Amino acid sequence: MLNPQRTTLRARANGMSIVELMVGITIGLFILAAAAMVAQGQLNDNRRLLLEAQVQQDVRIATELVVRDLRRAAYWAQASQAVWPDDLNAALQNNVYGNITPENSVGSTTLTFARSLDEEGRAAVISENNTLDAPEQAGFRYNADAKTIEVLLGDGASYQTLTDPAVLQITTFSIAMTSVKRNVPCGAACPQLGPGGGCLRQTMRNATVTIVGQSTADPAVVRGMTTNLRLRNDLVREEEAPTAPAAPGGPSVCP
Repeated sequence: MLNPQRTTLRARANGMSIVELMVGITIGLFILAAAAMVAQGQLNDNRRLLLEAQVQQDVRIATELVVRDLRRAAYWAQASQAVWPDDLNAALQNNVYGNITPENSVGSTTLTFARSLDEEGRAAVISENNTLDAPEQAGFRYNADAKTIEVLLGDGASYQTLTDPAVLQITTFSIAMTSVKRNVPCGAACPQLGPGGGCLRQTMRNATVTIVGQSTADPAVVRGMTTNLRLRNDLVREEEAPTAPAAPGGPSVCP
């Protein structure tokens, strides 16, 4: 006949002790914590990649907007009048849209310029009055307090924010301007000297636009872009007086 007490002891021996249960729970918690850390790391990496892509995209778009408008600086539908006027006996005309401030700089946070809009629906090219109107003035500047880039509106006086500070903070914005002067490559048909007797110079201008921005959500995410460009519209200006002719009665020579 079976002993009831011995049967109870055997039943208890077949179960799990409290120590074994706690060890199992502890191991499970370690595994769960490791899985949570891996998942959290992947989520953080994915979030950072999205922020980096957004910052890079915003910086690229801001740079393209600045470069696209800056390339049009000094545009004048009648630029040929500064070199080869319709009436060869008439005085050469100056390009009133040619000034850029500053014209030469190693890196300026503010730049203003002008370009003619008369060919874009406001008036026909042939009726261009060669006067600088307020809508034809443009420019960009850096707002260090708001960490934004601002663009000059068509009224010639007001600035509007170009970048969104809630998403992107601009830490660096600069435009470096350089210019190279060459003699105007004129033949016999166009004058080599200006109305004042000075040599005509062709000014070719180049710009370097640098923009660096950081994410507002994560300041560690920083992206930048530097773009070099040449302004499409060269200037023709009257410079210093020519040197004496090489031979008596010969033409004056521009250095």
